Amino acid sequence: MTNTKEEIQRRLSALVGLDISSVSYAADMLTLHFGPQKQYTTRRGTLLEGGAWALHIQCGWRLEQNGQLLASYADFSVSEDSIRFTAHRIHDWLMPSHTTTVQGIDVGDMATVTLILSRGLRLTVTPHGVENEEDWRVFEPDSDAKHFVIEGGKVDPWSLS
Repeated sequence: MTNTKEEIQRRLSALVGLDISSVSYAADMLTLHFGPQKQYTTRRGTLLEGGAWALHIQCGWRLEQNGQLLASYADFSVSEDSIRFTAHRIHDWLMPSHTTTVQGIDVGDMATVTLILSRGLRLTVTPHGVENEEDWRVFEPDSDAKHFVIEGGKVDPWSLS
């Protein structure tokens, strides 16, 4: 039987020490890349650029600095303009004039994760816990390895097969 907290900690430990190198979005999904940017070709043959690791968040999240809320998933649920504006603000807070490094990972119940970042920043990801709905995933964009997926607040068994 998989210990969810230990498995998440193990998988996300790859991010520790890496800088956030890209901030983007697709619909209401926040996407972050970690590590140096490089070009890679997707399985479909599309040429993209991304970091060594990517985190796609499709559930609740909060970005805070020294306990002050900077942005949250609620900002992504208003309109396309709000999503675009919020993604640009997050980009400005995390990069390019600053280096934001993952300093640690804190895993809570129901696959809640906090990325402890430099400069007093924290990104907390809180799964919705809805069965058969993806909450978040982490993966190496330039790899054929399976993505590590949290769905319904649990590790998707497919991720471990």
